[in-house]
Parts: sequence; structure tokens; C-alpha cells
Amino acid sequence: MDLFCIGIGAGPSNLSLACQIQEEIAQGALFLDRQVDFRGHPGSAFDCAELQVGHFQDLVTLVNPRSAYTFVNYLHENGRLYHFLNAQFHGVLRAEFAQYLNWAFQKNPLVRGGEAVREIRFDGEFRVRTDNAVLDARNLVIDIGKQAQIPPQFHGWTGPNLFHSSELAHINPEVQKKHVCVVGGGQSGAELLLHLVGRPKERRPAAITWVLTREMPFDDHPFTNELFTPCFSDRFAAMSEVHRQLFLRRFALASDGISESTLRAVYQALYHHAFLEPHQCDITLRPSCNVSRCINAGAGHRLTLQRGMDNIGEVTADIVILATGYENALPDFLEPIADRLEQIGNELATGEDFSVCWDGPRDRRLFVQNACLGQRGLADPNFGLLAWRARRILDSLLGRAPCTNPEHLGFISRTLIERRPDLVAEEMGSGI
Repeated sequence: MDLFCIGIGAGPSNLSLACQIQEEIAQGALFLDRQVDFRGHPGSAFDCAELQVGHFQDLVTLVNPRSAYTFVNYLHENGRLYHFLNAQFHGVLRAEFAQYLNWAFQKNPLVRGGEAVREIRFDGEFRVRTDNAVLDARNLVIDIGKQAQIPPQFHGWTGPNLFHSSELAHINPEVQKKHVCVVGGGQSGAELLLHLVGRPKERRPAAITWVLTREMPFDDHPFTNELFTPCFSDRFAAMSEVHRQLFLRRFALASDGISESTLRAVYQALYHHAFLEPHQCDITLRPSCNVSRCINAGAGHRLTLQRGMDNIGEVTADIVILATGYENALPDFLEPIADRLEQIGNELATGEDFSVCWDGPRDRRLFVQNACLGQRGLADPNFGLLAWRARRILDSLLGRAPCTNPEHLGFISRTLIERRPDLVAEEMGSGI
């Protein structure tokens, strides 16, 4: 089989690329995934939660609304389009979007599930060894997701009573009549709290403590959302490293906050437990705190809480769940060529087409998806640019100039962004 491209992983990013390749040229590519069907973060998905994406931010719509792989066509083919419109969802339910992605996964003939990649070598072409075959290709596109981020203070303590939220469904701890501590103040931490307090009375924890570094909603207004456009992604990449870091810090809540609807649901849950169902579950919020230390305490763990440089108390919990996000990690299968790949911090260094800078031939390239937040901005892991990024990679693979329709550059002064990102950060933050 003569392949111009092998995709490793068929998560949303590579699935978008697979759909675009299949509809445009229909051959010459293969996308491998160890799962036999699509599963995002299967251990942590709460079915009732809504994704913070719009209905057009799917695999293909923003680059090809005529595609057969759109979310709207998925609803149509499954006989629920009118019902979806009547339901008036603000966003897309996490469970339904997962069904849509699995529909595309199964529908696309270029995607092969149940094929775990074990090793990649380079000998004039990339040689990909799986459990079942050895495949050669001129180019690779890697979308293997991120790994759970475990802060250093918890290293060595993970197990059935202290684990990352991505493992919740797999571990399925017995929480009833126990003290559960949730660590992490983002959307997943809030959803986890709601998941726990929403259990039937007889299965709820006796107490829940939520330790959160912040409790702010998403910075979600039209000017901030210009950070999630293709033109801004390119402009961000052209900034100096200092200015990129400034933007990432200034606009962290544009991607790491909590949706207002979720905050409202948390407040309503607290109200319900305080006034309508008192003494059913003791819920305590510890905002603006970090965990500075973790030690064993019987069958559970004792956490030391810190605000600034000061220790402000301790929490002893039977079960600790870390809603501490995800981070990049170089997959083991790249080890044979890892020393040939250029890195910037914990990211692989990439060019404007998302190809990795390396010492191999220029006509043999390795692309990465959803792995360049520090180089491409907060929008890199966001669904809004997923289809655009896949299209840019496809354009590069086919050796053509980008063919997407040009977008307006936006309403934030280009000169300001290039010369004074600190000033435009203040302006955008105030909604000007």
C-alpha cells in the first residue's frame, strides 16, 4: 500500500483530517487508533454536561459546510434534527457530540480502529509498527491527545483513593458516607462536584470539599473570542516568545474558566443542600487555594492548603480526585526518532503548517495536532479551529497554497497586537 500519510490517533483533530481527505481524494491515507470506536476522555465524561462549542464547530463545517460529515448531517441521518432544534440547547451535549464523533469514526473508510501503534522509525520513509502490521508512509500526522496532569505534590500517592478525574469511571470509587476532596477549579472540577452532589441520597458522600485556585467564569465575549480565529492563530505564532506568554497568562480564563451555566448550577446545588435538603451532604468550597503538600492519613490523605505563601489549613479526605487538566507528553512510540525532533519546552517545535522541525528530509514530514498551545495560542486545543488546522495540514500534504476562503482580520488593531500586546490585552479585557 503506497501511503502519502498515516495518521496516528483518530481523536477529533485527526478525524477531521481523515474526513477531509476522504471526501477530497478518497485514498492514500490511513488513520490508526488503538480504540475500536471513538472515546474522548471516557473516564471523565459526564453525559449531562454541555461542551463550550457552537453547533458549527464540528469536524468540517467551518471549512466545508457542504460535507457529509457535518454535525447537522449527523442529526439528519439519525432522525433528530427537528427535535434538536426544538430542544434549544445553548451548546452541544458532551454525550451527543461523542456519538457524533463515533458516527464519523465508523463512517470513514480511512479510519482503522483496534490498531495500536508501538514504534515509529525512519529509513527514507516513516515506518510504523503496530500490533498487526508494519506500514510505510511519506508523512505522519500525530493526534494522540494529552496525558493527565498530576501535580508534583501528588506524585507517588496515586491509587484507588487518589486519582485523576479522567479515571473516575474506571475506578468508580465507593463514595457514599465518605469525605471526598475535589482539587481543581476549572470546568471539570465544577462538573465533578455536580456529579457527586447529583447522586441519589443514599449514594452521596458524607462530605465534599472543593479546593479551587479560582472560581471565575469563562472570559466569553466577542472580543475575547477573536483569539479563537484562524487569523489570530497565525498572528500569535508570529509574536515573540515573551509576548506569547503574556497573552496566555492574560487570557487564561478564555479557555480555563467555568461556564456561567455551570457556576449557576453549582450555586443552585449549594442552595438546595443548605435549605431544602440540609445535612444530607456537607459541602465546603475552598477558593483561591493551592495544595502544597499531600501525605497519607490512614486509608485516605491529608492535604495542606496554601494561599500565597501561607499555609491556611488542612483537609483530610477518604478520596481525592484531581481535576487538574492535561499536559503534552512525547509518546513512547516516537522514542526511536525523538532526538531528531526539535522541542520548545514541553512542545514539539512546529512551522506554520504544523509540521515538526526536524533534521530529516524536507519532503518527509511529521505533523502534530492539538499540541502547540504555547506556539499557536489558547485556540489550539479548541474545537473552533479544529477543521481549519486539519485543512492547513491537508493543503501542505498536497503541496498547495491554503485554499480556505479568506476571513476578515477581525476588529482588534493588528498594529497594536504586533507592537503592544500588553496594551491590547488590557483593551480586550475591558471589552473595548
